[in-house]
Amino acid sequence: MYENIKQKIGEVIKKDPPESVLFSGGVDSSAILYHAAKEYQDVMAITVGVKGKETSDIIYSKSVAKQLGIKNHHIYYAEPEQVRNMIETSVKILKSFNPEWVSSTTTLLLGTLYAKKQGLHSISSGEGADDLLGSFPFFTNWRGKKEQLEEVIEQRLEEIVVMSDVIAKSMKMNYVAPFQDPKVKKEILSIPIEERMRQEGRIKTKYPLRKAYESCLPLDCITRPQTMAFSGSGIYDTIRSIEGEIKSQEYIQASQCLFPFKSKFEYALFKLYQKNFEFKQQPDGKGCIHCGSSMDGNAINCRTCATLQVEGKELEFSGGR
Repeated sequence: MYENIKQKIGEVIKKDPPESVLFSGGVDSSAILYHAAKEYQDVMAITVGVKGKETSDIIYSKSVAKQLGIKNHHIYYAEPEQVRNMIETSVKILKSFNPEWVSSTTTLLLGTLYAKKQGLHSISSGEGADDLLGSFPFFTNWRGKKEQLEEVIEQRLEEIVVMSDVIAKSMKMNYVAPFQDPKVKKEILSIPIEERMRQEGRIKTKYPLRKAYESCLPLDCITRPQTMAFSGSGIYDTIRSIEGEIKSQEYIQASQCLFPFKSKFEYALFKLYQKNFEFKQQPDGKGCIHCGSSMDGNAINCRTCATLQVEGKELEFSGGR
């Protein structure tokens, strides 16, 4: 039933086979690696982790790579200090201080840098699948009408920045983007929202994609619980340590004078953002409902703090609506 998804993704990879894949062991990147290995047997699968931590991405990627027969699997254990030193670069690339997105960008950045140092010229990732298939928490926890959720997802797809592409271009590398390809997007979006977000047995997210590859990928990959790029790699917890540099009084004062920060972590990232970009708030509540900055033509997704907002209410990444 979902064979067309696999076919369309395979066509993208066949047309432009990547030399490397940012590989978490999840279904998105595993699907891409499956096709890439068919076209280029020496494709490098790169899994990012933090030294001293055997995170879920490390565990799953080892298992999936072995079962797929991937011989060129590299696990890059970044030093914690190296991760922290990359934070400001991630903020500058992303032009945002959102904790989840900065952490994801850092994960992608470290993996792409590793590929670059190996002398590779192209890279791919599974970025984009979470939006197309409604698997982010602010979609899975949606309590409104399904028709409106579908509109929100399609609007967000028009507004979001593709982090992997921005990072690759900054390093003069080619980014192969299967889940950004118009034919792949059209195929997935043609599936009713209820079916895209269907839950069955151990499959809780991305039902069509998992079913499309259940005969090609290992069972532990198909049934792996949803994890985010930043959490599965261990990068989020490592970056979050910078909140320890923030004094409580400074945090309270900033929350009163600027806007109510969600955490010291967010405020620490905001300080890095403010160091590199001018922060302006819109008057009379016309800007983002969280940080007050201009939406820059975006209807629902703030480019500055990455808050997703619908009808004056925030769709929380860890919650919903």
